[in-house]
Amino acid sequence: MTRLFAVLLLVSISFGQEKNLPQVNLKDLKNRTQSLERIVEGKLTLINFWATYCVPCRKEMKHLNRLSETYAAKNVQVIGISIDDSRTVGRVKSLVKSQKLEYTILLDTEQKLYKNFNTSAMPFSILVSPDGKILWEHTGYLPGDEVQMEAEINKALSLLSKRS
Repeated sequence: MTRLFAVLLLVSISFGQEKNLPQVNLKDLKNRTQSLERIVEGKLTLINFWATYCVPCRKEMKHLNRLSETYAAKNVQVIGISIDDSRTVGRVKSLVKSQKLEYTILLDTEQKLYKNFNTSAMPFSILVSPDGKILWEHTGYLPGDEVQMEAEINKALSLLSKRS
């Protein structure tokens, strides 16, 4: 019964009041300013907040890479946003290289965007519709969470194809 309640609560949160992705500019790994609104426009986007010192974040990255490759042809993208601050941001590029990450990485060194979501746990992921609506949020990573992530992507793709 408790499990059913938890599922119903998650569903009501998922389909309750829609929130829009905040409009922010973030730096990329080449120190260029990027408009997050422009990057997500027209694509289903999985945004993953992480930090170099977060062990579960690093474990999740290989799955995010696979999702990025698997769904690219279906107009889905993955964006990783590092919340490393000025003391640890220097480690981001080498971690991205060692993990062989193929998806876009942005930097939120002051955590301006991250703080909008009232969470302190990592990793933290959101699924954003092509028009900037937040469809789903997920906190943390345990092995198997990538299955739920992929199910949410497929559910969103199905809903989007019905709207077209």
